[in-house]
Amino acid sequence: MQNRIEFIDLAKGICILLVVIGHCGLPLTIPGCLNLRMPLYFVLSGIFFKTYNGLGLFMLKKTNKLLVPFLFFYFIAYIAYYIVNLLAPGLIKSDASGIFDVFTQRQYFNGPIWFLICLFWSNLYFYLIQKFVKNDVLKAICVCLICTIGAIMGQKGVFLPCMTDAAMTALPFFYIGYLLKQTKLLTPNRIDRYNLLLVLTFWAASFLMERYLNIGYISFHYNRFHGYLILDIISAISSIMAVLFLCKSIRRVPFVSYCGRYSIILLCTHHLYCRPLLILFNRINPSLSVYASAFFTLVLCYVSIPLCRKYIPMFCAQKDLFGIHK
Repeated sequence: MQNRIEFIDLAKGICILLVVIGHCGLPLTIPGCLNLRMPLYFVLSGIFFKTYNGLGLFMLKKTNKLLVPFLFFYFIAYIAYYIVNLLAPGLIKSDASGIFDVFTQRQYFNGPIWFLICLFWSNLYFYLIQKFVKNDVLKAICVCLICTIGAIMGQKGVFLPCMTDAAMTALPFFYIGYLLKQTKLLTPNRIDRYNLLLVLTFWAASFLMERYLNIGYISFHYNRFHGYLILDIISAISSIMAVLFLCKSIRRVPFVSYCGRYSIILLCTHHLYCRPLLILFNRINPSLSVYASAFFTLVLCYVSIPLCRKYIPMFCAQKDLFGIHK
């Protein structure tokens, strides 16, 4: 069994926990970390990019790890959506409209799983770049060009289904992850003695950019950015590097690292918990509803990890649904 890189699990854990508590409504106002959550997720995914043995095997791998969980939790959510609307019309307020939302809009009933299908396309885009572009400089140019096209479409209100356009805008972060894999970041090295200094340096750079430059928020979900895209990307990379060096110094925090190792389960399930919990606690105590729903959502997500691994491993990326013949 392949040894896991502990600090990467920790970074994933920080990322997914920020996603969960953010969706529960808790404020996320960490100075110097405006563009951290989703860019970090794309970078961490790019670190583990592989071409495998041709397009067929690559597509099969990504189908098992990304499309299968997306489709399973997409349909599960809409079954629940239709049942609740039938039994209690108007109880749930949502921009989701029906099972075909993936083709017609960006908002799904189980909204956070947009990342899975978006990441699928980012993987495919970069695979094609790797296959047909051999020069490293040209690869970087292709990534920047694709990102620019995706970002312009988003700013102009052009919609492409299945998050294919958002995946274009996110491609530089995926590419940064791929480049980081080529460095000594993932293994112990002499630079590790300076990790905390690097944390402060990168965080300070991101903080100062947010404070004094026109840094805006990148919303990959809606394929929109605010401010200047290049500054948004640089700021995000700075905060990401700060988190990665911090995690490499700490290495492991049991609960956070465990959530990071199975982050896809938290990603797919947390919205199914936090939405009804918010409704429930809003009726009990509105002033504490956000905090109570966040706490119990995390508890339910934590409990869901062993259950999903045991009963639906093929639908949460723990085992392959479609066989792979080497």
